[in-house]
Amino acid sequence: MKKKLFYDGIYGEDSIEFIREIIHVTTLESVLQRYHGVIKNHVHGNLFQVFLLEEGSLLLSVNDETIEINGTSFFAIPRNVLHGMLVKEEIKGWVITLSDMAIERMLALDTDIIFDIETITIAKFDFEDLLFEHLYTTMHKCINEFNNDLPGKDFALEYLVGMLLIRLYRIPKKGKLTIISSDNAYNIYYRRFLQLISEMNNFKYPIEGYAEQLSISAGHLNRICREVSGKSPKDIVIEHFLDEAKVRLAIFETSIAEISFGLGFESPNYFSRLFKAKLGLTPRDYRKKIGTKNVQD
Repeated sequence: MKKKLFYDGIYGEDSIEFIREIIHVTTLESVLQRYHGVIKNHVHGNLFQVFLLEEGSLLLSVNDETIEINGTSFFAIPRNVLHGMLVKEEIKGWVITLSDMAIERMLALDTDIIFDIETITIAKFDFEDLLFEHLYTTMHKCINEFNNDLPGKDFALEYLVGMLLIRLYRIPKKGKLTIISSDNAYNIYYRRFLQLISEMNNFKYPIEGYAEQLSISAGHLNRICREVSGKSPKDIVIEHFLDEAKVRLAIFETSIAEISFGLGFESPNYFSRLFKAKLGLTPRDYRKKIGTKNVQD
């Protein structure tokens, strides 16, 4: 079996700068021009991407299918979907990238929407339908808010991302092409594993415990995680809790010690060492970077 090519950022990049650990926006043409109009098949284990094609034409490869897409259209690619692109005619558009873990947190109580975003969605905009018009408007609100430094930008983007997910979900099935992702059983186990990590909310909870709750072996869980995300279960746990830590570090009333113990780390020192080893900054330096003030650590 050919090994999947994983990226933790935009194609060709192993990191991505999110705002509020949720959203990143870039032009579609800048990504494709960088690689001379060809994006080879690859996978994002932790990203959900919405592509808005305003003008032009491209060939989208998803799993084992190739589909021609013309403007004005959109397509949504969930995590763990093998996909690539080839420009046919000069294009203009946008790539809206969302953190899958942030989506999981935002939609914790709405399993219908979570299931819906596990599928590949492709649609031509029908501007006579208000649902399509609302989606298009919300996409551009996300793009404009991301690209401008207005007061309350972080909170506005968090709200708009929620609206974007709702608008995508409301597009009628008859108006879109939906493709069920491959390895659906693995996806179900993986999604449930992520839910269990959030539910247990304890960094020290053992991988064997998660496997037992899923009624599979730890080895099977390891195979699922590596197939879906390219990472081990332990790496996924670490990533989850460091992402959660970043969200809590933005809250000025909470000390670093309280955050570390609240997430189940054995000590604030261990938490700080792991945070720096994985992210290149101590929790205190991260707070300075994002401008969190008035915290007594």
